[in-house]
Amino acid sequence: MSKKVIGVDIGGTTIKLALLDIAGNLLEKWSIATNLTDNGIHIPNEIVASIKSRVGVTGVTMDDVLGIGIGVPGPVDDCYVKRAVNLGWQNFPLKKVIEEELNVPVVLLNDANAAALGEFWQGSAEQ
Repeated sequence: MSKKVIGVDIGGTTIKLALLDIAGNLLEKWSIATNLTDNGIHIPNEIVASIKSRVGVTGVTMDDVLGIGIGVPGPVDDCYVKRAVNLGWQNFPLKKVIEEELNVPVVLLNDANAAALGEFWQGSAEQ
C-alpha cells in the first residue's frame, strides 16, 4: 500500500483531521470536539484514539503513515506548544505524547503557518 500522511488542525471547539496520500489527495476527513476540561490535558489522547479508530476503518495501518502534521493555535517550537491560551496549554509536550503513542513522526506548526503551507502545496493560487 502507498504511504499516507495525516493532518490535524486543533481549534478551540473542533479538531479537524484528514488522511491524505503523499500527492495530497484527500482520502478521509473527520472531526472531533475539542475537550477543554483540565486545561486540555486529554486532547492528545483523544487525537490518538481518533486516528487509530479512523485509520483502521480505512484499511490503512499506522505502518503506512509517514508522519503527522499538527496545526496549533499558538506559538510552537520543534517539540512543544509554547502557549495556546484557548486550550490552556503552556510549554505542552504535544509532539512527544503523540509520537510515543502512534510511533510516527510528528511536526508541530502554528495553525496560520500550516494553512499558508497547505495553500502553497495544494491551494488554488496560480504560480
